[in-house]
Amino acid sequence: MKSAPWLIIIVLIVVIIFQRECNPSIKYTDRNHNIEVVIDTIYDTVEIHSIQYVPSISYIDTGSVVWKYHSIDTALILADYFTKYYYQDTLLNDTNALFIVSDTITQNRIVSRIPQLTIYPRLIKQTTFVKQVSQPNAKLFIGIGIGRNRAQFALAPSLMLITKKQTAYSLSYDLLNRDTYITMYWKLRFR
Repeated sequence: MKSAPWLIIIVLIVVIIFQRECNPSIKYTDRNHNIEVVIDTIYDTVEIHSIQYVPSISYIDTGSVVWKYHSIDTALILADYFTKYYYQDTLLNDTNALFIVSDTITQNRIVSRIPQLTIYPRLIKQTTFVKQVSQPNAKLFIGIGIGRNRAQFALAPSLMLITKKQTAYSLSYDLLNRDTYITMYWKLRFR
């Protein structure tokens, strides 16, 4: 009966400690990991040859009839009519693309049109940090302890509980001397 008050005190201490450990309002940020996700997008150069572009030609009559009073050179007019003229027009030239339209004109018609579209490649790098919080788990270990003092040996199987708060509790019972030991450990954090 002399050990009954000590036993009650030990049981109350264990109950208080376990109630402290079971508090669900505590956030666990001890195991945060930063994961870097890198997304690379590369645009390649593309040439498109199937664009049909027809310009609108606006004709303005000046009303001049001076040609009626001069001699007409038919060979010069026919040579000009059958000559092929090459025109090149740059519609877009910036850091994103280059768009050039090349036309060949003869007999008052566009006989050949070659559009050239070059898209400049660009690299987009996006870095996303994902904060991943994992909840620590409670762990239970079993072991055995062997010791000796000047008078006698000790053989004690023991249980150790590591809680979610990273504190440890150990319960050992010495089989030879019939003693019980309760041990508590707290994690030290250094900056």
